[in-house]
Amino acid sequence: MYGVSKITSEQNIMLTTFPGAQYSAQSLAEHLEVFAKAGIVVDMICQSAPRGTEVDFSFTTSYRNLAAVMAALPEAAKAHPPLISGGYSKLNLFGEEMVTSCGVAARALRALAGVEIVLITTSDLDISLLVRQQDEDTALEALQKAFEV
Repeated sequence: MYGVSKITSEQNIMLTTFPGAQYSAQSLAEHLEVFAKAGIVVDMICQSAPRGTEVDFSFTTSYRNLAAVMAALPEAAKAHPPLISGGYSKLNLFGEEMVTSCGVAARALRALAGVEIVLITTSDLDISLLVRQQDEDTALEALQKAFEV
């Protein structure tokens, strides 16, 4: 309800962040191509607002890809060493009515007050939230209650 028809979760997600990446589509494509060549499916791609010629650039992937990510890092690391962390869950809110619903993100964030949200990505039909795995049950229950799903 409220634009959301389904809420799902996925465990064992890891986050890879490239702080101070060069601010250009070419540079970000080069980062992603390294992981694509290694057969790594990336998700939740996120970029910070530019700071001069730099951005922070992050993506998530399944923790089962850890060895492949680590093997690809030397080629992908450009200016600054990447940061890798694990122990996350991805919560996904989906709804075709989200396209015309106001306040869906605000309702989700209000429901998750007190839960650390590490990363957020959105599209017209979904909102993905990266939370610490130990907070997954609490977050999932809060979102189900908030959206009556």
